[in-house]
Amino acid sequence: MKKFTLLLNGKDLDTGTYDYFPYTDKKIGDFEKTFRILTQLKMGKLSEDSVEANEFIYAKYCIGKDDTNKSAIESAYKAYKKFRKFPLSSRKKIFLDMYKLLLEKKEEFIKILITEGHPRKLAEWEFEGMQIGSSPETIDYYCKQIQKEIGRHDNEILYLTRRPDGVICASPPGNASASNSYNAILAFLVGNALVIKPPLRDPVSTIFLWKEVVNEALVSNNAPPGTLNIILGNSKTIMDEWLDSQYVNDIIFFGDSKKGLEIGAKIFQSGKKPILELSGNDLFLVWKDADIEKSTDSLLDSFLGSKQICMVPKVALIHQSIYEKFSHRFLEKVKGLKISLPSDPDTILSPVVKIKEFFDFLNDSLENGAKLIYGGERVNHFDLEDKRGVFIRPAILEINDCDKALEMRCVKEEIFFPLLPLIRVSGQDEDIFEKIENTVNAHGYGLRVSLWISSAKYLRKFAKQLDNCGLLRINSRHVGFSFYLSTHGGTKKSGGPFGEMNYFWQKTSHLQGVCRTRIKTVSNKTGRN
Repeated sequence: MKKFTLLLNGKDLDTGTYDYFPYTDKKIGDFEKTFRILTQLKMGKLSEDSVEANEFIYAKYCIGKDDTNKSAIESAYKAYKKFRKFPLSSRKKIFLDMYKLLLEKKEEFIKILITEGHPRKLAEWEFEGMQIGSSPETIDYYCKQIQKEIGRHDNEILYLTRRPDGVICASPPGNASASNSYNAILAFLVGNALVIKPPLRDPVSTIFLWKEVVNEALVSNNAPPGTLNIILGNSKTIMDEWLDSQYVNDIIFFGDSKKGLEIGAKIFQSGKKPILELSGNDLFLVWKDADIEKSTDSLLDSFLGSKQICMVPKVALIHQSIYEKFSHRFLEKVKGLKISLPSDPDTILSPVVKIKEFFDFLNDSLENGAKLIYGGERVNHFDLEDKRGVFIRPAILEINDCDKALEMRCVKEEIFFPLLPLIRVSGQDEDIFEKIENTVNAHGYGLRVSLWISSAKYLRKFAKQLDNCGLLRINSRHVGFSFYLSTHGGTKKSGGPFGEMNYFWQKTSHLQGVCRTRIKTVSNKTGRN
């Protein structure tokens, strides 16, 4: 059984208080026995060294003490006062070393993600985003934006520079915690110090990533102890301490929109900067001349992790002229999706957390005129119908009234389970364009929008007029990643009132203008009389 400790002021912290993390395959395959073993371990009735414990339990991990979080904040503050003085070139070197370590530890990291319940294809996609988002090319571009001369006028030299905010605290989500939290490394690029709080119930891959990749790079480049701190404990207690602390400057929060916007308001009221990464309900647009194969492949990513990922496509708006061909081909591909244990390399579907909500949304859609054309059954890991199964066979809805679709919960609210509405948009081309444009720009969420199209005329119109998203991807995989562009960020309920594509190095710093007057050198030559 592996053990994962915390990190405080540059040292491993073993608090002596532990929780246990089971192999997800075992939890799915034999929940009752897994639960029994977890209970016996916590009560001290089963040895951690026993064969049974090690067959079902992957690791134990430390839980913080009452003073751990406050100590971490103070440690980060002391480190920040030194780390902010590191030249940008030294901070850039940390990121280059971090990138090398990330690649070296790729397989070990992915295996931990699979243990946590991420199918391999999902884990590899998560890693791809981390790799591109921290690539040397991308980091080099960011560094050029952090400090630059912008011009000379009369006798002045003018600069723009990003200055660090100070101590940054980050609370990643319960799902895909490691890959989401990795965006916070960019706070180091501008000279901040960090306190990271992995989710209490699912922390293992996040602790591994931040200790074995991030902290290793910091230590090897002589970053001050406390530049990174890893804590674990009750989320509300920790958040309250962050809000009350005089040393905390920014708080990065991942989560659902309702809770996230409430927390964001509290962060703002406490005089700190809220950096919000919240829900997504991404729109997927298909014009009449779209590439059928590539676009249906891209929409199939909707079911990565059973759609329990914020940035997958969740609602498809399809031009009436291509609807039949598109939906037929897409349905063929959906029927080929495999439901199995996370360790099966051919599956992309994960156990569904919000099963009750799935059926609530499904019933609402059907009552309001949608038609279920495939799936929707609760099944087990053998893909057999089972009232106690933890999987949902992907459900495809057909909706022929675009206006009525906008009133359905599956369009208005975030979908966090394998339910996908295919909306036929009818009318003349200009009418269809206007309906799609209005739907996108009026939508309550704004992470990503993807558009599949060949027409140069309408491509330009869409590119000019689609405003409501952090990232617009045209004829490109919806969940794909691009150099230089951030992997995260969005508008409205996805990012709050300050939402946009989220450069974390930018959000955790503040812009400073510098003007320097050139001083003329005066010659002071003297001669003898």
